[in-house]
Amino acid sequence: MNEAMEIKETTLWAYFAGGLTPAERMDVERWLEASEENRLLAREVEYVYFAMDTLQTVRQLQVGAPAALERVKKQIRRRRRMYLFKWMERVAAILFIPLLFAVIYNEVKEDRVEYMTIRTNPGMMTSLDLPDGSKVWLNSESELRYPVKFTGKTREVSVLGEAYFQVAKDVERKFVVSAGHRLKVEVLGTEFNIEAYREDDFIATTLIKGSISLWYVTGNNESRSLRMEPNQKVFYYERSQSIKRRETYASADIAWIEGKIVFRNTPLEMVLKKLSHRFNVDFVVENEEMKQYPFTGTFDKQQLVQILEHFRISSNIRYRITEPSGDGKSIPERGEVILY
Repeated sequence: MNEAMEIKETTLWAYFAGGLTPAERMDVERWLEASEENRLLAREVEYVYFAMDTLQTVRQLQVGAPAALERVKKQIRRRRRMYLFKWMERVAAILFIPLLFAVIYNEVKEDRVEYMTIRTNPGMMTSLDLPDGSKVWLNSESELRYPVKFTGKTREVSVLGEAYFQVAKDVERKFVVSAGHRLKVEVLGTEFNIEAYREDDFIATTLIKGSISLWYVTGNNESRSLRMEPNQKVFYYERSQSIKRRETYASADIAWIEGKIVFRNTPLEMVLKKLSHRFNVDFVVENEEMKQYPFTGTFDKQQLVQILEHFRISSNIRYRITEPSGDGKSIPERGEVILY
């Protein structure tokens, strides 16, 4: 038997005799868990120790000395209890580990917030109710992300594209809309419209009812807020991180939720942005001066060609339409309209 094995047997003997320190006992128990071979050796040492311990007790017996015999019986009972306790300890550990993982999983699952993402295709609009009772309309090519259940001190959603909000009032929890990386809208209960299309260089917010606070980042990376009043429209330009506020014809900005397009002295450049999203087309303006032409009109369910004819008659703007290409199986590419 090699020296290492003698050392282990000696340590095991002391282990069963209860002569090790707590740290040494932990070392032995880690060694026992390492392999089945170690556990077999430990059982052999334990049997020898138990036999020697019992033999020593028997040698101390004297005929007619029942007290000594009782000590032997107690030794046997104690050993049986120790075996039973260790067996129950192992069973409890086996049951506890998966139970512990199940509890941890459930706690993590309860803390994890699940989100919904709603997207609209080009030319399509939709509306939905949020978990707090707020109502949202999504314009063409837009996206709204919100939690399945609002938790915490705020109700937070994010939007890309254009959305109109009717926010349910909750004085204890603000409603926060994130648009882009540098602008947030905070409200308690109000109605407002927000335009945050990815391809535009601005985010536009129109307040219909109530009041809202716009939080935005300036060119100096400072966070500032701006309080809006009804019938105001604020443009935040992400590239220059600047703000522009003006009075607006608010009903025109939200006419899209009823399927209408309303212009009130709207520059052609802004007109084309709305038409581009509504009809899934790109516009090319060959004469830059035309972009500042103002237009007024209400279009209810008219097709793009009818609107372009209005431009041609009122401002002598001519146009040419290039139909989108496609294989009939996938979403077709955007068409193109050239204004000249």
